[in-house]
Amino acid sequence: MRRVLSFALLSGLLSGAPPAVPARELIEFSAPPFLTGPSVSRSAFGVTYVYTGRPPFATSELQLTVVDVPTELRDDGARLPGHCLGAFVDALRSREPALMLGAEVRESTLGTLSLVERRWLSQRGPRTMTGVTACAVHRGRFVSANFADDLRTAVHSLPVLRAALGRLVLNF
Repeated sequence: MRRVLSFALLSGLLSGAPPAVPARELIEFSAPPFLTGPSVSRSAFGVTYVYTGRPPFATSELQLTVVDVPTELRDDGARLPGHCLGAFVDALRSREPALMLGAEVRESTLGTLSLVERRWLSQRGPRTMTGVTACAVHRGRFVSANFADDLRTAVHSLPVLRAALGRLVLNF
């Protein structure tokens, strides 16, 4: 089920189909100065906002995604955060073949959202990347945040990003 869900999420995000969500932005986010963007991709399932790093954090990246909870999962409220996290981790795994997940699933907060998150490591060429993938359910939608940076600079960028994400505003 999780693989089907992540395929559906990715297909929808990349399909270029007309958006099922209103054109108004679903989030308000003031990115830290080391990130530029967002580039916005809309699909039939939702919207993704992508921010990229600038020196000295050029390897930093943030992806915020808001998608409708799939119909087949709507009645499974207690397990929705786990389904959400699993789908986005599966999508990350498809981009990061050397992905190593931390053993612990943690709870965290971003503004008013309660999320589940997993930390991860991956090798991208000569770089060791680290990141956090987190997911929440808010008003019938999955809200995901995926942050990545080079292991050497993440110790500086991740705390700044977490503070900025604490001020994330959802417009739905």
